[in-house]
Parts: sequence; C-alpha cells; structure tokens
Amino acid sequence: MSTNPQQPYNSSPQAPVPAAAPAPMLEADARMWAMFTHIGAVIAAVVSGGILGFIVPLVIWLVYRDRSALVGFHGRQQMNLQLTGLIVGIGAIVIGFATLFFGFILTIPLWIAYWIYSIVISIIAGLKANNGDYYRIKFAIPFFK
Repeated sequence: MSTNPQQPYNSSPQAPVPAAAPAPMLEADARMWAMFTHIGAVIAAVVSGGILGFIVPLVIWLVYRDRSALVGFHGRQQMNLQLTGLIVGIGAIVIGFATLFFGFILTIPLWIAYWIYSIVISIIAGLKANNGDYYRIKFAIPFFK
C-alpha cells in the first residue's frame, strides 16, 4: 500500500523529462554575439592589461555556442588567442627570471608585440564575424577545436 495519498498504489515514478535543445539563434543575433566575442575581449584586455581578456569570450562562448555555429567558432578562436597570449606572458616572465633578468630584454618586447597583435587581429576578426565570415585567427595555439 502507498503511504503517499497523492500517489496511487500501482503507479511508477515518472521518468525525468529530457531538457529541450536550445533554440537556434537568428543570423543577425549570431553575427552580433560573434562580433562581441572579439570586441569584448579587446576591451577587457585593454582595461586589465591583457590578464582578463579571456573572461568576455568565455562567457559568450559558453552561453551561445550551442545556439549558433558562428558564435561557437568565433568563441573558440578568441579563447585560443587569449590562452596563447597568457602562455606567451607566463613564458616571458619565466625566461626573464631564469636568465637573471637579462631575458626580459627580449621577452618583454615580444610579449608586448603579441599583445598588440591580439588586439589588432581581434578587431579584424570582430569585423569578419559581423559580416558572417568564419575567420581563422593565425598565431594562436588551437586549444579548442
């Protein structure tokens, strides 16, 4: 006998209902979010000195990657660029300290050059994303494929 008066005696527990797939995004919205992935990274990188540039593309990519292939592609491209920039910065610091600060003569200018490259290429990629193009960013390690 059932102890719960709301549940009949022979009823079985209900199976969980699977979550609905996310609704696809309109093309104009997908272009806008793909562009914001790049432009937001530039703004965050400039404001934080390059350290937090990955936050904006990460959030946009995680929220919208299942709704639009364009946003997913550009989010991956920007995340690869930002993570590569972090690795270049960490490498510059490690090499500088390992060579008793003499390495900073070479590594700091290279790090700054890569940082400037990432800003310029992000603006270019943002414009391409706004046009609906799948623009592949060069000189970035492909962490996400």
